[in-house]
Amino acid sequence: MNERAVLRRLKDGDTGALSEIIAFYTPYLFTVACNIMDPPLAREDVEEAVSDAFVRLWTHRDAVTPGKLKPWLAAVCRNLAKDMLRQAHLHEPLEDDFLEIAVPDDMEESVLRAELTELAREAMETLGEPDSEIFKRHYFLYQKTDEIAAVLDMNAATVRTRLRRGRERLRDYFSERGYRCADLRF
Repeated sequence: MNERAVLRRLKDGDTGALSEIIAFYTPYLFTVACNIMDPPLAREDVEEAVSDAFVRLWTHRDAVTPGKLKPWLAAVCRNLAKDMLRQAHLHEPLEDDFLEIAVPDDMEESVLRAELTELAREAMETLGEPDSEIFKRHYFLYQKTDEIAAVLDMNAATVRTRLRRGRERLRDYFSERGYRCADLRF
């Protein structure tokens, strides 16, 4: 598919160009959405996120630049999938759930949760690169270790090892600050 030509036709309102894009990118977007939504949500919800991504492409066709179509579609689909998960109330907001911390049920819970979430973000940044990137991809983008390995040009076993060692370092980080490892789930 010649992306530049297809986008030019799309911007001119050619629905045939949209059909070509849909045929070409549906399997890719389906994988993106499944990595986030499946199994908590039904297959129909995954299909809806993919379809909505193409609707957004049509309504925002002037915003997409040649060479950026695939990442643009992936970002839109990923955001739609995350929104659907949030609306289903199956998880905490995704920005805050990379590290779930058990806190007591009292009036100070929300303040404590906010402090601990910020501490978790700081702890993750101390991992440095590429470990920080691996954690973001695994816990925020729900990418599997094989996918992360391919993107970062690493061995999948290396990615798994870095995740395990990173979790150990994060436990140490929290322990040094007075939090029990039993309170941390990741």
